[in-house]
Amino acid sequence: MYERILAIGDIHGEWDKFVSLYRQIDFQPGRDLLVFLGDYIDRGSAPLHVLKWLFAHKNNEHIIILRGNHEQMMLDYYRQGGCNNLWLWNGGDVTRDALDEEDSTLKEDFLSFIEELPLSYRINANGKHFFFCHAGVDPDIPLELQDEETLLWIREEFYDYYDGEDIIIAGHTNVEYIEQGKTVPIIRNNMILMDTGSYMPHGLVSCVDVLSAGSGRVTVDYKFML
Repeated sequence: MYERILAIGDIHGEWDKFVSLYRQIDFQPGRDLLVFLGDYIDRGSAPLHVLKWLFAHKNNEHIIILRGNHEQMMLDYYRQGGCNNLWLWNGGDVTRDALDEEDSTLKEDFLSFIEELPLSYRINANGKHFFFCHAGVDPDIPLELQDEETLLWIREEFYDYYDGEDIIIAGHTNVEYIEQGKTVPIIRNNMILMDTGSYMPHGLVSCVDVLSAGSGRVTVDYKFML
């Protein structure tokens, strides 16, 4: 059994913040499990640095890489021949421009990699049930029946109303929009909410050890908080 189960929230191309965080958490495969919650690209200045790192670690059995809505928008854009502008309206132009400078084979490798990313991950540990996804879950539907749109896009219906027994770990919605002035992950009502606005001026890339989250132990890119 793992000593730590670490979840990392939205990165959005903030490579330097991610690298700083990764060094701090001292991830040790086998001792630790590391779960990425999606939204690795767009908005920040170095989305391909993040994507290349994930691609290089895709076969590590102790690293779980989930798909976020921004990765899904990128897939839709390219698989629909560049006709879906939703991605570009949401910061995808940064990633598109960087991809256009890469070899077409590498671009296709990235797209195939993202297509294969799971939408959720479940694990039982220390007598608790943990469910990881990008956006959250519909409180009225069993976890095993959650659909793709919900797992990638849900907002208020999840964080305002969820009160289930499973602990849900999700990103997607900036914690500052949920609790005004909040800059670190929100831990409440069997939810761990991980999007700490990485690409914003005061934003952070955050990590939580979900096994000790009850103590409020949270790691962000430049701070360790208790």
